[in-house]
Formats: sequence, structure tokens, C-alpha cells
Amino acid sequence: MSDTNFDSINDKLATLMEVAALVNSKHDLDMVVAHTVISACRLTGAETGSLLLLDTATQELRFEVVLGRQSEELKQLRIPKGKGIAGSVAENNTPMIVPDVQADSSFFKVADDTTNFKTLSMIAVPLHVKGRVIGVLQSINKKGGAFDHNDLKLVIALANIVAPAIDESRFCFIP
Repeated sequence: MSDTNFDSINDKLATLMEVAALVNSKHDLDMVVAHTVISACRLTGAETGSLLLLDTATQELRFEVVLGRQSEELKQLRIPKGKGIAGSVAENNTPMIVPDVQADSSFFKVADDTTNFKTLSMIAVPLHVKGRVIGVLQSINKKGGAFDHNDLKLVIALANIVAPAIDESRFCFIP
């Protein structure tokens, strides 16, 4: 194993440990979820990312954290459970790697149209607690390559760290 790979593995482990430490501290949950999205992008080499939470009353996903210049526009958008990639991940409680989002028939183009942004590739992972989906964590547009199964495993690990803290705070039930 080269030093570069070793450093990369250490950096990824350090990122996961940092998020775990934040979750276990008394830090504000808003900061934790924001740091989660930043960490998902760092772990996967993604251009941007988001975290959506499920509103149990309406069965819609709402953007809680969005990285990038158009974040406020997306925070107004709601995605019905089962619609689009994130909605499908939430409905089926199954993570996805989508290498060509534009060619995916389930892609919810309203988000790109709203922000004038082009989503090319994506990892979407359910945030779940005891089998119940509370949201979706996304890494979007891998810089310099394609998302792979190692990226997916890292985002799943990150989601597993933060989901119980989000659920415990009842953060996902705030309309």
C-alpha cells in the first residue's frame, strides 16, 4: 500500500471519527447535519451534497442542508416519497449510485431547473433508524471520476452515525 493510499484512508477515517465525535457531543444538531453533508462530499470527492428529511405528516422529503449557491431555492422544494432518486431511496430504504442522473427516468428534474444546476452523478443513501427512513443523504457530481462502491460504503457509514442523533432530537418531525 502506498503512502498516498494510506493517507487517504486515514483522512477518511478521521472524517468519520470527527462526525461521530460531533454527534456524541453537545453541539447544536444544525451544525452536525451541516457538517455531515460537508463530510459526505469530502469522503466521496463530490462537488456538492444535500441532506433531506422526511416530513411524516406529508410523506415528503424537504431539503434540510444544501451545499452551494442555490441552497435557499432548494429548501423551498418538496419531493414526494417515491418520486425522484431521493424519493425512491426513501421509499425503498435502499442506497443508490446513479452514474448518469440525466439518463435516469426517475430523476426529479425540478431541483436542477430550480437552481440552474446540472446534476450528473449521485450517491443517495437512506437515513434510517430501526428500519424506519427519516431522510436521505446525497453526494452529487464526483470530481474527477465516477462514484464507486467504496464511496457508497463511506456514505452509508456516515448516515448510520448521524441518523440516530437526528431521530433522537426529533429534528426530522419539524415541519
